Amino acid sequence: MAVRQVFKVSRKTFFNPRGWFGYDGFKEDTKTIWGIVIDLFSPPATAQEETFEEAMQRLELSESDLQSTARHYYFYILFFAILGTGILFYAFYLIFQYHLFWPWLLAMSIAALFYVYAFRYHFWIFQIKRRKLGCTFAEWWAGQSRRE
Repeated sequence: MAVRQVFKVSRKTFFNPRGWFGYDGFKEDTKTIWGIVIDLFSPPATAQEETFEEAMQRLELSESDLQSTARHYYFYILFFAILGTGILFYAFYLIFQYHLFWPWLLAMSIAALFYVYAFRYHFWIFQIKRRKLGCTFAEWWAGQSRRE
């Protein structure tokens, strides 16, 4: 057997940036992440289209149930908006008083999460008031500019 086959010394033995970086694993991870992101931002296909009234009948909801649900959602909006604002003030307290960047960034993320929850419940109230399922953000925005 030849010495070359025993030791298998090649260019990649001493210089292999692709192997050092883990390019193949990085490529697979990137494909996985893009698949997850695409699934996040593409709405799931609905099995059947139904109107608001059909959904009310299917779920056996009355007008008083809808009003009660909208009132509960309104309190959720207030709760999450107040929490978000409190965390927002705390975030700026951290950055200006103690010059802490990472805790500030974390607090800003938490405040944004609370505001997203407040928006979600507001959007649901909008759909209840409009009596329409599957409203878009553009419809919500147009409804906010009219302020009925």
